[in-house]
Order: sequence, then structure tokens, then C-alpha cells
Amino acid sequence: MQSELSTVTLPENLSPALTEKLKHLHPGTYCLHRSWGFGRIKDWNAASESVVIDFKTKQGHVMQYAYAAESLTPLPNDHVQVQKVEALDSLRQKAQDNPVALIQDCIHSLGAQATADGIQALLSPDVVGAVDYKKWWDSTKRALKKNGHFYVPGKKNEALRELDAPSVLGESALEHLRLANGPKAILAALGAVAKHWPEIKSEPVLNEIAELLNTTLAKIPKSQLPIQIELSLARDEFFAQAGRETEKGPLAVTTLVPLAAPTLSTLLDALPGSRQPKLLEALRTGLPESWSNIFIGLLPRANGRVAEVITEAFQSEGRDTEVQGAVNRLIRERNITCDFLFWLCKNRPAIYGQLIEPQLFMAILSVLEKDQFSEIKKGTKLYELVLGDKPLIAAILKDAPVPDVRDITRAILLSPVFEELDKRSLLAAIIKLYPEVQAMVVGTDKTAAPEAGLIVSWPSLKRRQAEFEDIVTKQIPQNSKDIGIARGYGDLKENHEFKAAREMQGILTRRKAELEQMLSRAQGTDFSDPDTSKVTLGTKVTLKDVATGETLVYTILGAWDSDLSKGIISYQTAVARALLNHTTGERIELSTDEGGTRHVAIEKIEPHQVDLSIPTEI
Repeated sequence: MQSELSTVTLPENLSPALTEKLKHLHPGTYCLHRSWGFGRIKDWNAASESVVIDFKTKQGHVMQYAYAAESLTPLPNDHVQVQKVEALDSLRQKAQDNPVALIQDCIHSLGAQATADGIQALLSPDVVGAVDYKKWWDSTKRALKKNGHFYVPGKKNEALRELDAPSVLGESALEHLRLANGPKAILAALGAVAKHWPEIKSEPVLNEIAELLNTTLAKIPKSQLPIQIELSLARDEFFAQAGRETEKGPLAVTTLVPLAAPTLSTLLDALPGSRQPKLLEALRTGLPESWSNIFIGLLPRANGRVAEVITEAFQSEGRDTEVQGAVNRLIRERNITCDFLFWLCKNRPAIYGQLIEPQLFMAILSVLEKDQFSEIKKGTKLYELVLGDKPLIAAILKDAPVPDVRDITRAILLSPVFEELDKRSLLAAIIKLYPEVQAMVVGTDKTAAPEAGLIVSWPSLKRRQAEFEDIVTKQIPQNSKDIGIARGYGDLKENHEFKAAREMQGILTRRKAELEQMLSRAQGTDFSDPDTSKVTLGTKVTLKDVATGETLVYTILGAWDSDLSKGIISYQTAVARALLNHTTGERIELSTDEGGTRHVAIEKIEPHQVDLSIPTEI
């Protein structure tokens, strides 16, 4: 064996390129092989014209000169893989003290293979432990982005790169903005310019950017409103950073945004989550006289993030009672989203403490039932929260009157929302708090009166009959076929299609049973010729608030006819029950959404004006 390259005579048949490469593979050199990975040149054997390499899994492996030159890549001493052997403790210390410098070493070592996965394979678990790696990598990525000298891609299979100096990067970002084509590209380029603005910081450039942004915003069609608003928000955020006033006039955010609640809610949903609070704050700042009405109008369609921002806005102004009353109305009218309820129930902010009561649970049940038959499911988190957060149930039922607890228990028993085991778990939690309702659950409640018939309009009856027929003749048979098809996909334990089809069958079966029970009690009518000498079913009642003079109009119809937007209420509601059988001129005490009372006088009783004739088609 020879260990000195100078004493080795290399074969004359090797090409100059291979000969030169082989000279860099002298004993003691570290190298990489595409199949066997990292290794170290142990020795040369001139007699057999071969190189001996110690790989991790192949100690003392022999390669002919030519093959070694072709297949091995020599590694410099500063390569991270070499440092892991020669100075592992120093690398570990660098990972703690200067992770950016360590990643810089990895980029130099790996080149095009310096992807997130490639870096992890190089560093973990030897340099950074496997358990700690994700947390370390997340903080390191933030440091790399803040540093400004590195390109950190969003995709795992794209390599990290070291960039030029920040001043050069600022000029590059500005040039990208000038060349950007379309609002989305401009939005992305503006973010880069904002990042390097402290280095650019030029009034002429700021004016140039303002003109570019406003020209682009003016050209965006209304069909692309979300990107228009997102770009206008980014513009104002950039202006604030640069010390320029927020844009006014026709291209101001408050001018571009539609203020009607349904359209504005749709716009908010279309924006990225991080932009939603910024838009609300822009409206609050830019519309100091009207923001509160706009925010209240958004509540019925608000997600949790929007609900939180709106709540904090009212709190910061010392206007807690306004938002409390609005949310209370939404809960009692069952006009609230799953996301809003999830946020409210999970966080239980003090401002809404009085609303954590039985009406809240009935609202939860209502929105879950609606969600059950929606194409896009949004209630899963709320469902799981209700089942898993036992303190929530305790908070809702705290100090609740037993009749209210009975109503909740009855609603759970009849609801198609909960799986059977989930329903038992929920009822068990209620019984633990209120043993009085146990008889209802086990079916031995002798005091419970038989359920009376339901008076309903013909259209609402036809709608439920049509739903029942559709479930029985179409949905259940089709779902049964889906179960059969899914069963053929393989192992039922891992067969998600089969599980989903089985779950849907349970939902449909429970809904069918619920509809059967409801339809068996229903009595259809058109509420024609009502007795208008007093408040009865089928009458339209005009009321005047004695204290404020406000006029209220209600039409009292069947159990399934409520439409608050049209002033139609079910005869089963608290308001209707308070009014029934009273005559013109009488004063009535009505409960308010805030928990107080208001006195109203009956001014007029008329026949209803809603078409409730038997529909020929649904």
C-alpha cells in the first residue's frame, strides 16, 4: 500500500481530465458517491491501480482509478458534511449562536440541492436534534428573511440561495415593480419594495410608485374587486411606512369598498385572512361616523376573525352594549355563522359573558343542523368543541331554569346532528348537572305532556314533504349505492369513502325520522279569514313602543314560516305568545333581546297579506 500520491504512477490511459480529478482524491480526502453517499479516501493501491474508500455502510471499498475519478466528488474541508466529522461540536454551537451562518455554509456545500429537505437531511439529527428541528428551522427561516441576503422559497423542492447586498436588492425590487404586469404581480413586487424601502427612501421614487399603483387600481375591473381592495390596502400600508398620507378621493379604500353588508361580507371572505382586519380598520378610520352601523351589519355573516375585530372596535370606543345587543339578537334569531359561534364558545370573551346561556346552545344546534345539509361543511370545529369542551356546557347551563334545560335536552334527543354515541355523551354531561332531566332521556318522564300538533302554512308543509320525499326516494337509495361502491375500494378500516358514505347514511336516516315526526303532527292551512277582533294566527299586528314611539309590525303565521326580514314570526315565538288574543288598544309587555322589557300598544290588527295558497310546484 502506498499513502503518498507523489509516489504513485497513474495509468497513462487515463484522460487528462480524469487524471486531474484523481489527484484531488488523495488519502484523507472526503468525498461523495451518488449511491453510497459520504466517504473518506483511506488509501491508494498502485499495484491494483485502485483507491480504497471507507463509506458509512461499506468500509474498505475498492474502486479502480478511472471509476473512482468518474464517480467520486471530492469535498473541501469547509463542507458541512466534512465538518460533521471533524468539528461536530462547533457546528452544534453555530446552530445555536448563528443559525444564519450555518445555513450559509449549507448553501455553499449543497448548491442546487440546498432545499429545505436537503438541508434537514444534512443537519438533522447530528447537528440539530430531530425533535427540535422544526422549531429551529422555523425561527431560522424568519431570521434568513429578515437578514435580506437570502432567497427563502415557499416550496420545499426549491433551493435556498444567497443574494447580493441589500442595496442592490432594493434596486432589483424596484425594477421588478416597474416591470410587473398585472395587479397580482404588482402586489407581490410592492411587498419586496416595502421590505427594502429604508435603503431606497426617495421622494421622487415614492411619487413614481404612487402613480403606478393608482393607475393600476383605476384599471382593475369591478369583477376583480378583491385584488383591487388588497392592492389598495397594500398601497396605504406602504404609504404609512414611507410617511405619506393615506390615499383620498375616488381611489381611497373607503370609496372602492361596497358598504352594503352582504357584498362587503362576500368581499371580506374573498380576501386573505391577514387582510380582513386591515380592511375593517381602514373602514373604521376612514368612516368615523358610519363604521359602527357597517360593522353591526357584518355580524350575521362574520367569521371568527371578523367577529373579534368588530368586538374589539366597539370595546375600544366604550360601546360594549351596542355590540352585546346585536350579538344577542343574532343568537336569538339563529342568524349567526358557525365560525362566529366557534370563536365565541372557544374564547368566551368577558364582553359576551351574559350570552353564554341556553339560547346560545339552541343557536349552536340550529346552525349545525343547517350546516349538516350544506354542500360546504363549516361546522366541524364547532361540533367537536361542543362535544369536547365540557366546561362550555356547564357555562351555558349555569343557573339555567329547569324548563330551559328540558328544552335543550328535548332538542338534542330530536336533532339529527349528533352521532348516537356523541348524543349520549352530551346528554350524560347535562344529566350530571341537572339530574332532573334523566327521566326524559330514558323515556320515563310521566310529567311530559304529549306534543301537540303543529299549525303550518301550505307552502312550508309542501317544502318539508318535498324534502322528505327527496330523502326517501333519491338521497338514501343513492347513498346506499355509494356505500356498496365504496365497500369495494379495499380495507374498510382505511377506507375513507366508505366511512363518509356510512356517516351520511346515518345523517339521512335521522333526518328522515325527524321529518316523519314533524309531518305526522303538521296541520296545513292558508290562515284565511282570520279573526281580526284580536291577535290570532294569520293576522298582521302593528305596534307602537310606548316609550320611544317606534312602530313595529309582525305577521303571525305557522311554526315553519318565520322570516324576520319580512316581519313574519312563528306563533311559537315568545313575541307571538305575548300578543295572541289581545285586542286593539291594549298595552303589552314584550321581552327585549338585551334581557329587559318594553311596553307596546296594539294600534292595528289586519289580515295577513302573504300568499299561503297550496303551491302547485316547489
